[in-house]
Parts: sequence; C-alpha cells; structure tokens
Amino acid sequence: MKLLGEILKVDNIVVPQALAPGAQGVSRPHPVGRERKALFVLSLVATTLIDGDILDFGIVDDSIVAPAASGALAALVAAGSPAVMAFQNVTASVQASVLSIETAAAADGAITINGVVFTWAGAGVPGTGVWNTAAELAIEINTLLPNLLAADVGTVVTIRSLVAGEQTITVTETVTAIIPADILTLEAVAYLEVDMTALTPGAANLVAVIDNVAGNTGTATVSVALLRGNARYAPVPQAVA
Repeated sequence: MKLLGEILKVDNIVVPQALAPGAQGVSRPHPVGRERKALFVLSLVATTLIDGDILDFGIVDDSIVAPAASGALAALVAAGSPAVMAFQNVTASVQASVLSIETAAAADGAITINGVVFTWAGAGVPGTGVWNTAAELAIEINTLLPNLLAADVGTVVTIRSLVAGEQTITVTETVTAIIPADILTLEAVAYLEVDMTALTPGAANLVAVIDNVAGNTGTATVSVALLRGNARYAPVPQAVA
C-alpha cells in the first residue's frame, strides 16, 4: 500500500501574509506537472474581518498575466475569461470555521446560525434556542448544533467548528442593535479544485490569486496550500433485483 505522501504532492504556494483591504496575494506560477487534479486550500486567519466582508479566491492559468489590481479577478470572472479555472467568494460570516459574536447590544430579533434560529428574549428558555445572555446563547448553540462548540467570555460568544474544513459556520442576524462589526470571522477555509484538462491551450502553469476586495474593513492573514494527484474513477457496483 502506498503512503499518502506518495500519492499526493503537497506544496505551500502562498506563505502566510497579511492582506489589507484592497491588497492582493498572488502565488508564484506553479507548473502543472504530470498530475491531472489540483486542489488549492485557502486558510484565512483574521481579527477584523466583519460580517459582509468578502475575499475573492481564484485560480488562473498563465495564458494571461495574473490579476494585479483589486477587483481584477472578479472582472475576469464576469467577462467569462477561460483563463480562470476556478473562483469563489469567501464571505465573512458565511464560510467561517471560527467566529465570534458580540451580544452586548442584543435587545430584539434573532441570530440564525447554520439554519437554526436563536431568538433573543427577556428570559432564556433552555433547549428552544431562546436566549437572553451570552452564556445562554452558548448553551443553546451547543445543544442544538452538535457539530459546533460555543463558549462565552463576558458578552462575547466564540463559535468553533468541530469538523474544521467540512463544517462551516454561517451567521445572519436580525437583531437590529447588532452591527456587522459585532460578528467577526476569526478563521475560515476554502477549497478550489481544478482539472488540468481545462487548461487554456499553450498554458503550463497555475497561479492562485487572493483579493481582499477594496472597501472591506478587515485585514486578513492568508496562505494557500496545493495538493496534486491523479484522481481515479471507480464505478459503484449496483445490484439488480
């Protein structure tokens, strides 16, 4: 049996770097090689990325010059450029693996976490999602969302995915007194997979691009790892009655 390291080739193509709003992180051109599949893994650590901030994450081939200005990657996507092999918006409070919520201003409405509604009220009701204090909100999250772990310190509730990379945390709020700056994405992970058969003719390298979109409020520290291998298709046997 082969070791995993013999099947997958792993490279750190963007070393951890801080991106201020409007800044970009661009990897060195990476040769395609003999592997057919490539998986790019973006890791994000932030302390000021607030609800609504967006990072663009994309993979382009070297048939074009890699985007060098804020918004240029999204513009290529909008134009349907064949050089963009994969793209996604990494949105704060949507794809987080760790985030925090400041509840001091909560006075009405509700917070929705991974589709479960947690309603603020004058008094908490255990097991129902109804909460009044940060401690009660943490207990309700742990009760109703077993794949997440919540803990409170003062008025702040920090939520962590127990299956980081697979289970993300998505938060929306209708508590009118809670503003976007009260919901901070502390960590996030995003994946982009490409097939080398989709390369633009003549292209031989891939480049990862991260754009901390101009207009965002938060600085994010990002890095990108590249995993390469040859995925094989195996049909699933089906029994016929």
